[in-house]
Amino acid sequence: MRHDARDAQRLSTPECSSANMTDLLSSAPIRRLRRSKLFVPGNRPEIMRKAAQTQADMLSLDLEDAVPPAQKPQARADVAAFLADPAHRAKEIVVRINARDTGLMVADLLAIGAARPHLINVPKVEDERDLHLADDLLAHIEAEHGWPIGGIGLMPTLESPRGIRRAAQLCLACPRVVAVQFGMGDLRARTGMSTAIEHLRPVRTQIMLAAAEAGIDALDGAYPDISDLVGFMADATEANSLGFRGKSCIHPSQIEACNSAFGPSEAEIEDARALLLAFDEAQARGVGAIRFRGRLVDEVHRIDAHRLLGLAGRGDASR
Repeated sequence: MRHDARDAQRLSTPECSSANMTDLLSSAPIRRLRRSKLFVPGNRPEIMRKAAQTQADMLSLDLEDAVPPAQKPQARADVAAFLADPAHRAKEIVVRINARDTGLMVADLLAIGAARPHLINVPKVEDERDLHLADDLLAHIEAEHGWPIGGIGLMPTLESPRGIRRAAQLCLACPRVVAVQFGMGDLRARTGMSTAIEHLRPVRTQIMLAAAEAGIDALDGAYPDISDLVGFMADATEANSLGFRGKSCIHPSQIEACNSAFGPSEAEIEDARALLLAFDEAQARGVGAIRFRGRLVDEVHRIDAHRLLGLAGRGDASR
């Protein structure tokens, strides 16, 4: 369970006590699952419709790299039409627009914002201005349609040395930022860095810590070798162990492994429920720390159990 950026800023103020922090974290609403995010070209309506039938938690409709320049206007129309169909909105829909320096960002936002996706993915973010521009335009669109301001979220992709160095500032750029994504491919192209797990660990850790400071979700980048599911699973397991909430998939064959890597097991879910029950009973007796299944359990473990059940998408965390 995560709080949003506004709550993160509240937590950083002197008057926010540890008791208030506990209340905030344990009562935060359960978010949608974000274990798997399937990339789909925005100029392929038939593939978008097929993707909606997969087990991916999120669909990422792409207007950037997957769409040739001449087809981008039609892709905007195709994505907007897809979003207009209520049958497709059961999943969380992300639209990856073009970066600010392409000259296409404003046209993308005006066309797609009016179709009201759940999230806008802004690529190649290095400066808060990228996110402030998107924030302002989306606020204008929301006001025009009478929608709640801030309802369409932003997810920057950090994929350059400067973007990753400034991860904390970018994650806290505005309250509309609710998630951040790591872009491995562009980082490798810019630096020549190996994408081996041990080489990426410091970069992933930096992004994860920035996301945690802002109280938002961190999503891992794509694994390019579609045929290597063993490698994909190892990469996803590494990201999960560092605290990432999900990962990009570039082919439907990766979805099952992704959901498995980022979804708590039934044993972990049962353990969290039992821990909460035992801890609540102990607190009712005035006991603040207990021995549970051989472990010393106190308030921080209660918060973590709530978090795990939130990540599992279980609404019965207190039962």
